[in-house]
Amino acid sequence: MRNITKARRQALIIMGILITLSFLSTQSEANENISIVCTNSILADFTSNILKENVTIEYIMPAGVCPAHFDTRPSDVSMIASADVIISFGWEPWLTSLLEASGNTDYRHIRCSGLGEWNIPSGAKKYVEKLRDELSTLFPELNKTIQTNANSYIKQINETAEQLQNMITSRGYRGRKVICMQWQTEFVKWLGLNVTSSYAPPERLSTQDMLNISNVAQTEEICAIIDNLQSGTEFGARIASESGATHVILTNFPSAIPGTNTYLDMITYNTKQIVDGISTYEYKQGAISQLEKEIYSLELQRNVSLAGIAILSLLAGIFIILYKKK
Repeated sequence: MRNITKARRQALIIMGILITLSFLSTQSEANENISIVCTNSILADFTSNILKENVTIEYIMPAGVCPAHFDTRPSDVSMIASADVIISFGWEPWLTSLLEASGNTDYRHIRCSGLGEWNIPSGAKKYVEKLRDELSTLFPELNKTIQTNANSYIKQINETAEQLQNMITSRGYRGRKVICMQWQTEFVKWLGLNVTSSYAPPERLSTQDMLNISNVAQTEEICAIIDNLQSGTEFGARIASESGATHVILTNFPSAIPGTNTYLDMITYNTKQIVDGISTYEYKQGAISQLEKEIYSLELQRNVSLAGIAILSLLAGIFIILYKKK
């Protein structure tokens, strides 16, 4: 009996040691988890496709907000306070004050500045390559994983890009005339559309700028007015209403609109919005053309009827005159 009790005691001790080691291992893994804070959703998505394991990736600015108009919150300070890596465009005016307020002095900062438009696939790949190189330098032990993930993601970007351009071409929409908000101009041109005119954020437009855009919209065969969600959409909606063009709203940050959680989702959504917009315009034009034909036909029938009545009246008058002469 004493031997059995001793054996149980030893087993319990061993189990306790194993549980403790397991807990310590879990804690160690948690402590080794890399904390990355990006200033926005597009950089966060690019990063999440390069580093997928043992990493926490968050972003500061809500996806539907214009970077120039963003107001920081107290929660943003606490997010940055524990970050190992900060990833930014390098021009966010509000970031410096957040970093100072956080008290974090151990972070490493990756600045993706001067890389141009991320909306177009060639631009997106520049950001991915920049992040790949910078993260490989910061975490050399993860170099192989980072390189593999980046190459796989670039391949996905290329495949999606080809599909989207084919979507426009197969419908015969290449070269169609549109007016576009300037932050979406490069993407719309890349798809193959003819950006006849573009405009700055509405708050920067003068009265003459607005009149010029309105004039182009009403004198050219413009099928769509393309807005950028984060820049405001009222001006584009008004121009579309005045000209008869379709109003299309795109986003240049993922997660701003349901179904746009990633960069690839976003550019796919934007392309489909443009396709639907042009299709709607064509339908309206076809319906208007058919209505005009029907109105013309009715007017023709009315005119023929009136002419017939006039002729019959004239003949009746002549008949009456001749009858009286008898």
